[in-house]
Amino acid sequence: MKKLNKIIFTISLMSLLSLYAFAESDGEKAFKNNNPSLAALLLEQEIEAGTASATAYNYLGLSYYQLGDYGKSVEAFAKGLSVTGTNKKILAYNQGNSYYAMQDFENAAKAYSLTLTADPKYTKALLNRANAYLMAKDYNNAILDYEKFIIMEPQDEQRPQIEELLALLRKEKARIEEEERIAAAEAARIAEEEERMRQEMERQRLEQERLEEEARLERERIAEEERLAREKEEAERRAAEEERRRKLLEDVANSLQDTDSANMSAGAGDLLDFDYESELD
Repeated sequence: MKKLNKIIFTISLMSLLSLYAFAESDGEKAFKNNNPSLAALLLEQEIEAGTASATAYNYLGLSYYQLGDYGKSVEAFAKGLSVTGTNKKILAYNQGNSYYAMQDFENAAKAYSLTLTADPKYTKALLNRANAYLMAKDYNNAILDYEKFIIMEPQDEQRPQIEELLALLRKEKARIEEEERIAAAEAARIAEEEERMRQEMERQRLEQERLEEEARLERERIAEEERLAREKEEAERRAAEEERRRKLLEDVANSLQDTDSANMSAGAGDLLDFDYESELD
């Protein structure tokens, strides 16, 4: 009997705890009563007080989303993603929708990817990620996600529109690839032309340097020849001047030389002593 009572008590306690756990807070009630302004205020207070449930972050993000404050909506979902026990799949999905509304398609795709990590079969996130890729002009990934969505949801009512969109995307992708090919070829041609011009300019520069060097050497040669000519001329002038002075001295010396026999002197008293025997008796 005691054992039965204990079991009944345990079941009753668990039931009470379950009811308490799933009891709606004032903030959640305000949200469900279509009062997002009041809901956001109350939910912020509940989170701050530590009395919020695991779903409070999702309701808070949705409240800000309905108010058009997508930045705060993203922040609320981000807070919820960092809390243990919250529904990461739904929080990430709703965060992706908030990013999408902000036209931040890159982060929207990342949020949807997080959702698909939590639940790879959540095709709503797959389709929304395809749309985000499309808006971000990431056509390759958009095509992959749309194709995957059709495979996973072959009976989806949007399939005709998606297939039509895929056909347009494939054409657009082909057009872009052709434009990129043409642009790459043109860029290569321009680069080749620029390299040719660079080489030509380098050749001209080297040729100019060669001509300038030849001109410099020619100037030096002419200057050396002129210097040698001046030195030769100066040497010849000095030699001529030396010869002139020599001749002048010779002329002066010759003019002073007395060669008249009457004026010649024998020396020693001008007498010559001849020692010989006279032939006369």
